Amino acid sequence: MRKALTIAVLVDLGIMAIFLRSDIKDFLYFHPWWHSFLVGLPTLTLPAFAYLSWIDSRKTSQLHEEANSLRREKNRLSAELDDERNKQLQQIAKNTERPLTKAERNAKTLRSYIGKKVVVSEGGGGWPNTPEIVEVTEDNLVTLFTACDRLTSAAWYVQVDCDDLEITLHPQGICPLALVVRKRYGKNVQLGEISKWEDRFQPAATPKFPKTNTVAYATFVRPGSPEQRTLFVYKSPDGSNSFLLDTSTAPDFIGDNVEVSKRFMSMYVDYEAAGFTRRTGANNGGTPHRLFIRV
Repeated sequence: MRKALTIAVLVDLGIMAIFLRSDIKDFLYFHPWWHSFLVGLPTLTLPAFAYLSWIDSRKTSQLHEEANSLRREKNRLSAELDDERNKQLQQIAKNTERPLTKAERNAKTLRSYIGKKVVVSEGGGGWPNTPEIVEVTEDNLVTLFTACDRLTSAAWYVQVDCDDLEITLHPQGICPLALVVRKRYGKNVQLGEISKWEDRFQPAATPKFPKTNTVAYATFVRPGSPEQRTLFVYKSPDGSNSFLLDTSTAPDFIGDNVEVSKRFMSMYVDYEAAGFTRRTGANNGGTPHRLFIRV
């Protein structure tokens, strides 16, 4: 509407400027109806200008609406393209992802059972205790911890490469897993008389048995293999009926002459059943408490 009024005013001013000419004024003086027509012309053209302005405004509004619609459609298509591109990138990443190795799969399983006790067998025989899974490193090494209790004179731990493990999800009592250890990673580490893994940094307890007074032993080999197994029995320094059984596959065991003899012969049978053959062995005696060991 403002545009129409502006045009009307400009037309009126133009007409007035034309009418200032003397020859035009004389013509209008002798033809008064032209004078009336020209005076009313702005008023007559105002609705036409207003209509044209409304048409122009409507077209402008339609153009804005179409532009907004195109912009929304563009944004929608852009979002769909981004979503499709992300899906394709995810699929590409999935297709190129390296499959997990056996060690990585075992480590992933064991991490779900940290703090749980497990049943462990090795070399054809089972461990006398149920160790606890306490750590699984980024290098796929699992740490099995055995606390000090009535069957174990000192706490200890051993690490096993997850590639050298067989895992069975077969709950047995409080143990949700059963492990078969094919080979240990390093030697057993003694931790003294502690009952919790968190206490491993405390000063270790003094060993009850110095491993110097051997009273019985047996060594085993597997034909065609470098693997070896050992059983050693040490007597108490004070001469009491207490002995230490040190083996290559299980934690130290302390007991009297009968208990140690039973454990020694039980592991002797386990080793032979696993395909090992005794290479050397002896029952030296030298103690008032008889050992019932046959080697």
